[in-house]
Amino acid sequence: MKQRTAQDGPANPAKARAAADGLDVTQENVATVLETVRKARRLAASAAASFYGLYVETRDRRIPGLATAFDREFPRTSDLSRAICGPAGMAWMATRAETLAPAWWYCETGAQQCPAFPLVSLGHKVPALTPDLPGLALPVFADGGIGGFFILAGRDMAVDDGIVCDLHIRAFSLFRSVARLRLSQLDGTPPMSKREIECLTMTAEGKTSEDIAAALGLSVHTANQYLATTTHKLNAMSRTHAVAKALRLGLIE
Repeated sequence: MKQRTAQDGPANPAKARAAADGLDVTQENVATVLETVRKARRLAASAAASFYGLYVETRDRRIPGLATAFDREFPRTSDLSRAICGPAGMAWMATRAETLAPAWWYCETGAQQCPAFPLVSLGHKVPALTPDLPGLALPVFADGGIGGFFILAGRDMAVDDGIVCDLHIRAFSLFRSVARLRLSQLDGTPPMSKREIECLTMTAEGKTSEDIAAALGLSVHTANQYLATTTHKLNAMSRTHAVAKALRLGLIE
């Protein structure tokens, strides 16, 4: 059987479209998502970047790729993000070493080169991910082995080592806010409320329904209902099975 490569493109067009589409905003996550987008917009402005996007690495390590969390056109998704999550982005990912060092590139078309990048000693130059714009990719990760990138691009970007360090630190916070949420949507897991996640996390810590109810100020009946709901959403056979699936999906630590 022929082994697929990044150049072959996505195995499933529907999955490729889902990866590019970005976060689904729900009643449970709207506050978190909107606040994260607001912070990302401010970070982009501080670097004079005309484009920004937050991306999560997909789980298929055989075919490296990215899935959009959101970009500058949120709640829509830009054509640039669709390209980043397509074959070109997969090929770019396949050439990347596993490093947390920032990566930057010049524009491949015309004479456009970001005048700020020669001032940056951090990281290294890589093939262009956004061929028509100079750009900067900041590798980020969250607990559970979830990785991704905060990407900034623009012809007038203005960054130096200090700005890049500040951007990178703040990008980690952005990523941790939405990474698990985005992956759970890609995996087809129904969204969970904050309280459901809390109950599941405490179950993973070995706490009983009585312990959970006391800690969260709930009745034992309500705590049991939350746990029954999470078990159903994860299509699990028991609480223990639900915890195992949640850990594997990165929903809890």
